[in-house]
Amino acid sequence: MFDARHRLRLPELRGAGRFTRRVLGGWQTNGIGVLNSSTPFTAFDATNVSLQASHPPVNQWLSRDAFRRLNPATEAGRFGNAGRNIARGPGLATVDFSLFKSIAVGERRALQLRAECFNLFNHANFAVPVSDLNSANFGRVLEAGPARLIQFAMKFTF
Repeated sequence: MFDARHRLRLPELRGAGRFTRRVLGGWQTNGIGVLNSSTPFTAFDATNVSLQASHPPVNQWLSRDAFRRLNPATEAGRFGNAGRNIARGPGLATVDFSLFKSIAVGERRALQLRAECFNLFNHANFAVPVSDLNSANFGRVLEAGPARLIQFAMKFTF
């Protein structure tokens, strides 16, 4: 119940000198963590054997052997027997973090120093697989979300 193995805490500077408190004190942090399970998607055939409009999706991480394509000539106007959204793509896990400090410059002005990191742990977040049975890439994941991005900024408010 009290086993908190991973915790980040910024130190308090009570006994530190004035210079140390001014340089190292007053920093603030922000963080956003997103963890969610995968998104469902539907395998389909862009040949439009069912004579319905279709929208081509993205990647491939399914076995093509799990599906049978309908014959456009002999099975026109029919749907397959696979349900909608029967497959799931990869999940999402990302942590964004920022560290900033505002330094007063007079009564109404301030200088803010910022460091921001998006996808802090550089976790690969893959898109859903290509789900068009008509594609040579069916079942393959071809896209991923952005890698780690770090930016620094300085803002002067008056």
